[in-house]
Amino acid sequence: MSTFQAFKDDGAILFDTNLICCGLVKSGNMQYIESWLRRTLRSAQLDPNDGANWTRSGATASADWADQLHGFTVYNAVSPIVFIVGKGCYNGTLVSGNATTFYYVNSDPSTKFYCFDLMADNMPGSTFLKTYSDNGRITFNSLQPPLNVIAAIQAPPYQGGQGSQYPPLNSLAYVGGRFVRQQLPVNRLTAQLTFVVDIPIAAGVEFAAFLPWSRGCKILDFPPVGVGRPVYQYDGVEGCAGYVGGITFMFGPAGGTPEAYPIIGPGTPRPPNFYQIAIDRYPVALVINTTNYPFPFN
Repeated sequence: MSTFQAFKDDGAILFDTNLICCGLVKSGNMQYIESWLRRTLRSAQLDPNDGANWTRSGATASADWADQLHGFTVYNAVSPIVFIVGKGCYNGTLVSGNATTFYYVNSDPSTKFYCFDLMADNMPGSTFLKTYSDNGRITFNSLQPPLNVIAAIQAPPYQGGQGSQYPPLNSLAYVGGRFVRQQLPVNRLTAQLTFVVDIPIAAGVEFAAFLPWSRGCKILDFPPVGVGRPVYQYDGVEGCAGYVGGITFMFGPAGGTPEAYPIIGPGTPRPPNFYQIAIDRYPVALVINTTNYPFPFN
């Protein structure tokens, strides 16, 4: 196979057609897509596999608890990956025909995305450089800014115990992190609880992050204002995003998570707590510097 390589002034490689070569296909701000209602099992004795045994969560019929989903859509995607700036946890992808829609929870329209895919010959432009493999597949297209990963950073370790139902006090998702109430969903009584930790990289530089895989967790939370329950419990999901100066790992509610309302007896540590998180493995976030990428794009 013929090879084409390009290098920066300092000798660092910019791209190599012998390697997987991805290019930017779209960038912009996420948009609100829809809300996923939460559900509560009517009784612990009922079969959770029967949809009739679930009821909507919420203090009143007019205050359903739902999770907002933000995201974006790309077309004719082959193997897309998404780097984000701001906040958000990936919560799934919907493929319909040639449209691929990415869903994120714990996000909002201020979150920026940079979506990359394998190089393709489908970008408009009159001036370009393109290379092809021996079998005719495009390996580089100068109309697509190439993906350049500058760092790989592992999630910080977990802090606390791993109780099966009620964790010890101060069971936190990451050492050195903090609680943040964010994303006030439509018709919800209180902002959702997240746990975040910032990892500085370089001051004044905006970074975006991609988490190839993530973990789940249980969240034991204080009750919303005006709700007569001691605590409530729901499922969480992990995410990672960049900011000006570094990246942020986070855990927050999963979209449309089931909720439960356990009774905590005297002497049991009070929430909030993040627990039942896998600690035998930690995801590694890939990081890019957004400076040289157009925004918005396509």
